[in-house]
Amino acid sequence: MGKNLSFGNLVTRPQKLAFWRLPNGTYQRMEGFTDLTYSQNPKEYSRQYVDEDFERTDIVGYAPSISYAFDKYTGNAVLADIVKITENEYIGDMMKRQIVTVDLSATPMESANGNAQMRDYAVIPDTNGDTTDCLTYSGNFKAKGLRIPCIATSYDDWQTIQVTTNIEDSAKATVTITGDGVREPITDNGSTHLTGNVLHDTNVTITITADFAGAKITLFKEIGSTTTRIGTGTGTYINANNKIVNDTRFEVLVEAGDQSKTFVIVLTAVDSHTTAISDDLETM
Repeated sequence: MGKNLSFGNLVTRPQKLAFWRLPNGTYQRMEGFTDLTYSQNPKEYSRQYVDEDFERTDIVGYAPSISYAFDKYTGNAVLADIVKITENEYIGDMMKRQIVTVDLSATPMESANGNAQMRDYAVIPDTNGDTTDCLTYSGNFKAKGLRIPCIATSYDDWQTIQVTTNIEDSAKATVTITGDGVREPITDNGSTHLTGNVLHDTNVTITITADFAGAKITLFKEIGSTTTRIGTGTGTYINANNKIVNDTRFEVLVEAGDQSKTFVIVLTAVDSHTTAISDDLETM
């Protein structure tokens, strides 16, 4: 007969809380949910080798998801946000939201701090209005980013939280501009503002390397009066063959967890004659 359970306490479901990051950046407790089930969804690689009479299986990845269902309440910002995503049929990053889970079974309820996990999810709506009891919505939150350990702090009995990531300086990155028309490599040198001269009609390569391998990197280019996204990457991003015809401005956004940093790149297009004169003046 087992005896160890006599010295432990049963962990109840309400001790694992979830918090939703609203578009305004605040984290609010997810209430009114009748289903919030976490699935790891491991991806298996199974094979049998010709000299063995058994099959081997490895896990080569995960596709985490959370199935959800809730009763709609008025005056609840989290539910209103999910309904907005559903009713307006958002796509792309418009339906990306961040969820932080806190396991209070290892944290005294009177404590203001708890170990937590944060992750970006894609909101995948499924059904709504399938019961006459009340208005309900259901679907899945599917992983859209890395799981990041963090610390959740609450000052209002776990109704809202503040989040601190365990990854120090996670949004730091090194930005470098190289190319045939660049006399010397242009690098940030610890600054978030890069400037340099580039010969007309030559290509430059923009290389961004984040300190945190899971950081999201987005590169924007200013074209006329509009800023256009031209590429994204994770951890490291290299964008080549950017022809500099006129003075050009780029922006680099590095995001990791709740931290972000923006780098501004301003490249001035010069012709070889002007550059040659400048070199002559420097040697005088």
